[in-house]
Amino acid sequence: MTETGQRNGFARQTRIEILLRADEPIAHAEGTVGNAQVAMRQKIQMPNGRFVKVPIITGDTMRHGLREAAAYALLEAAELLGTIELSERALRFLFSGGMVLGAASDVVRLEEERRLREILPHLPLLGGCVGNRIIPGKLEVGRALLVCDETLPDLRGWVTDWLVEQGRETQCAREHVETVQRVRMDPTLDPRKHRLLAAGDAAAVQQRLLASELASVRDDAKQKLETKSTMMPFTYETIAQGSLFFWRLDAVTHTQLEHDTLYVMLAAFLSSARVGGKKGTGHGLLTPIAARGLEREVAVSRPALGELALHGEYRAPEVARFREHVRSRRDDIVQTLAEIIA
Repeated sequence: MTETGQRNGFARQTRIEILLRADEPIAHAEGTVGNAQVAMRQKIQMPNGRFVKVPIITGDTMRHGLREAAAYALLEAAELLGTIELSERALRFLFSGGMVLGAASDVVRLEEERRLREILPHLPLLGGCVGNRIIPGKLEVGRALLVCDETLPDLRGWVTDWLVEQGRETQCAREHVETVQRVRMDPTLDPRKHRLLAAGDAAAVQQRLLASELASVRDDAKQKLETKSTMMPFTYETIAQGSLFFWRLDAVTHTQLEHDTLYVMLAAFLSSARVGGKKGTGHGLLTPIAARGLEREVAVSRPALGELALHGEYRAPEVARFREHVRSRRDDIVQTLAEIIA
């Protein structure tokens, strides 16, 4: 694997392309229609001129995953995870990039910006808002595009070669989408749970249930609506487990620290990447299975990612350098997060 782009001193322009497999169904929504949640899709034009909509994972979601992984990696390397108490502004800065706040007197000067870039090494890559200044990032994160018949003409050549090598066929986009129905239950409909209610609440629930039965007997639509239970069926679309997504990101790094931070952040995110909703019910897990553009095999499988994990022996030089840099500036990080306006 090679690094693309030109070098000017240390300056590097790196393009990384990764093939991700959905190890769990992906419930990434673009909205709801009534009680039905619709999967996120993007409109693309086929070579024959026809327009289709295919499922994607937005670049915003993927970028947020990288930022969250970088924030946790920073706190863990500084031995602050679980011990530091963050202000709302510091929390917002670390996990969402902050907001433009402060008056003209709160301007972040160039010397202070350079100091922030050194103390918070993910800031140059992902950017953020500090004081009344927007610090642009140097990482361009693309959306993860479903690998299917409709997107095949737009995929990189190595992806199609990989599919051929694996003997894997593609399907049309709609074959990857599954509509799932679930029901939100109403505990007040279970007589065994009534014993847990306070006396007043138990009487109110019993009265409502009797009123609901009476409304059904009388076929009173208005009364039915007023006394109906909170049990609700709902549906949502998922992208089937086993589906593949193609993801690309471009980065410009000007120092060894920025380059190390890019690898640590990427590996930390991909070691357990979850996207979309319903993460607590077996949805959203992505696993990298192939990649191009990496200097080493650090993001193509879980065993390789273990080398870059932030636990254990820290065999990867990227992690060792990142940890040493962050740990030596622990006090500066604590002070900066305590004073930051974001």
